[in-house]
Amino acid sequence: MEKASQSKNIIQIETPLGKDVLHLTQFDIQEGISSPFSINVSCYTNGQIISESDVIGKPVTINLDYLKGKASVTRFFNGVVASITSLGSRVPSEAEGEKYQDYQLQIVSNLHFLKQRSNCRIFQSLTADEIVKKIFAEHGVQVKSELKGSYPTLGYKVQYNESDFAFVHRLLEEAGIFYIIEHSKAKHSVVLADALSAYREAEESKVAFTTGSLSESHVFSWSGNLNITPGIASKGGYDFIKPSAKPKGEQQNTALTKQQQNGEVFEYYAGSEFNPALQNAANVALEAMQRDALVCRGGSTCATFSAGQYFGFKSHEDPAQVGKSYLITQLSLSVAITSQTGAAKNSGQVLHNQFSCIPADVLFRPSQTTARPVIHGAQTALVTGDPGEEIHVDKYGRIKVLFHWDREGKSDSNSSCWIRVSQNWAGSRYGAFFLPRVGQEVLVSFLEGDPDQPVITGALYNGDQMPPYGLPSKKSQSGIKTRSTKGGGESNFNEIRFDDDAGKELLYMQAEKDLQTEIKQNQTEKIGKDLSIEVAENQSEKIGKNLVIDVGKNIDLVAGSKITIKAGGASITLSSGGNIDIKGTSVSINGTSIALKAPAISLN
Repeated sequence: MEKASQSKNIIQIETPLGKDVLHLTQFDIQEGISSPFSINVSCYTNGQIISESDVIGKPVTINLDYLKGKASVTRFFNGVVASITSLGSRVPSEAEGEKYQDYQLQIVSNLHFLKQRSNCRIFQSLTADEIVKKIFAEHGVQVKSELKGSYPTLGYKVQYNESDFAFVHRLLEEAGIFYIIEHSKAKHSVVLADALSAYREAEESKVAFTTGSLSESHVFSWSGNLNITPGIASKGGYDFIKPSAKPKGEQQNTALTKQQQNGEVFEYYAGSEFNPALQNAANVALEAMQRDALVCRGGSTCATFSAGQYFGFKSHEDPAQVGKSYLITQLSLSVAITSQTGAAKNSGQVLHNQFSCIPADVLFRPSQTTARPVIHGAQTALVTGDPGEEIHVDKYGRIKVLFHWDREGKSDSNSSCWIRVSQNWAGSRYGAFFLPRVGQEVLVSFLEGDPDQPVITGALYNGDQMPPYGLPSKKSQSGIKTRSTKGGGESNFNEIRFDDDAGKELLYMQAEKDLQTEIKQNQTEKIGKDLSIEVAENQSEKIGKNLVIDVGKNIDLVAGSKITIKAGGASITLSSGGNIDIKGTSVSINGTSIALKAPAISLN
């Protein structure tokens, strides 16, 4: 018998196994704009059993031969084998000695491998397309850029417990960037685009529509679906730097009916990072929602049709369709042959496709369907800064942290965005204010659960940062204890401490260097028992008017050298040598009696 060969078939498969080891009988491809393709393949060998490991994960190419005029042209579908299933042997004709081993393959694009990696990761100071290209490069995805627009630099963008696939698609959807996949014999490429100019003209760009038979390629089924879509997309946000402003973006399609224009889709962004781009976000959102206002569906025998291509009708039962162009957004193509040996190129072939399309003058914006990750509850992180810094802060009191899940962070001033710090009280130049310091562990919450919008809500002690008072022995103590910076140690601090141990209650204060108090009116102190003041060097008091000292019993003034009392030009000086010097323009001594006792008394 004649051994099976692909040489005369319109479809062939090229694999690392070598020529004609696998023979292709059917393939079905699903593809779409901004959607990775998937190809289901039915194939067989001439009886030999192959090792699945020689195929899985390996690149393969499907060739589809078709006629262009009188010439034979080949279209390629390149991808990677994601799965292989052995279906066992088949013996259709024992008399002829035929025996085949059947297999099914699933062939996917390189984008498939983005689904195999999930990550927690921070990207800073990059545009959306730069982040996407970076991740594509890590997976070996070939990229072509046909972007016409410019995109804002994203100061801080987090991938959190997301697959690379979901993260990339979320970024592209938010930016309004679509992609198409182009195939060649040895590779396939992802084309990033955002303009009508990226649409490809189909090789069969002008086709006939007929529900009957036709020898040439044609569209054999056609339907159109007109939909009501929202007429307004609006975005709102909050900017803490300009809290009185109300950042917003709004886009309206004035060509719609009044009822449709009442359909508004509003979305609020909790943080300020996105605010500069709110207007563009509204534009992109409206275009995405109105993209499918008119969706047409059809079926054809056109071998070259592909997602991202546009075509028109050269004839149609509805004359209004002639001259219009449509962009194919989704397509499923099925090609099969029924002859194992393939007696002729066109023997036993079946080729047809089903597709969806929109008017080619409508800009394709990907639907914003990829969910943003949500962080439920709070997390902890460590405060970071540049080497040698103990406090790293900006003028708004924001700090930076290293999250425990951030495997790429360097624990420096670039480890996160600037993060606001919640205080007990915050007013205009007043309130409570404590800054977390480098190395401390803080509690982080996220506005609306958005990983891109962290806020510091507290601080926590840990094994390296222990509480200031030994526990549990000093469990009755509480207070505020700081640390001198830079270079302060355990003995360098300011402190206000409360001890509530019954019978030993204490309020303790320490100033590591100076203590200054200012009282604009009155100060009243009431001491139940004793007052002791110890001054290591000097003490001075300045009183604007009067000083009244009322002592119930005694006043003792002791000086090591002398005591001087002055009032104007008069003074009394008591010296340590025993001398008392009284000076004044006149001295009056009044008493019931005066006793003078001295070895010598001189009166002048």
